[in-house]
Amino acid sequence: MPRLISAPFFSANPVFRRAEYAAAVGRHPQDRVVTAMLAQHLQAGNIRRIARGVFASVPKHANAATWSVDRFLAASRLRQRSTIAYHSALELHGYAYTEGHDVQVIAEGQPGLFEAAGFACRFVRPPRGFAPPDGVMAIDRLGQEVGVTTIERTIADLFNRYDLAGGAEELFNCLDLVVRIDALVLVRYQRALGKATTAGAMGFWLEHEQKRLGAPDAALQDLRTLMPAQPRYALGATPGEGKTARDWNVILPVDVLERRFEDL
Repeated sequence: MPRLISAPFFSANPVFRRAEYAAAVGRHPQDRVVTAMLAQHLQAGNIRRIARGVFASVPKHANAATWSVDRFLAASRLRQRSTIAYHSALELHGYAYTEGHDVQVIAEGQPGLFEAAGFACRFVRPPRGFAPPDGVMAIDRLGQEVGVTTIERTIADLFNRYDLAGGAEELFNCLDLVVRIDALVLVRYQRALGKATTAGAMGFWLEHEQKRLGAPDAALQDLRTLMPAQPRYALGATPGEGKTARDWNVILPVDVLERRFEDL
């Protein structure tokens, strides 16, 4: 009987929160009846617990013990008003060079790594200038909407936190896959971040890719007003191991500046 009552909800909601299920069955979220119903479905293998108060619907004839939930969809439901970002956003946009080890999510609350059932989620505090819905778009995952940073917001954020791309080499390999951006919007997000070193590193990249991406001269001119006044180390470059991109006042890793890894 519980399956008959809940089946339409499970079918429409591959991942759901307790409160959403309670509303669907006409109960208060803290009602003990909701606890009992969820417990029955867990025991029957109709659903799996992802985290406290978050569940995944298990398709008919699938084994709840071995079935894998969509990690992006599940991660987006762990906290309210979450946004998939950084390297994980590149994956969703189809521009990731390699698959990430965790799902990176911008969300309010304590940052850090959360180990969920079947995947890991890395919570990151909102970067400066992050003001949804600006810079955020919705994509469909199994019929449910997931918020993800736009490609322009993603690139700006990754130049600021290249470590969340998996390093400078992975970042540039990913950027080689990007085929279209709005360069002026990209500069706007960079301005909001307010990081001169990041602006210089991104300016170096955008100038290198200007023709391929069709970036207007105005975007590069704007970035020059944001770059450092004096050379600064960027993207993980260290003394004795970097090379200066003179037009942008940043010292970058030699492999990035000369793109040595392209021949590997």
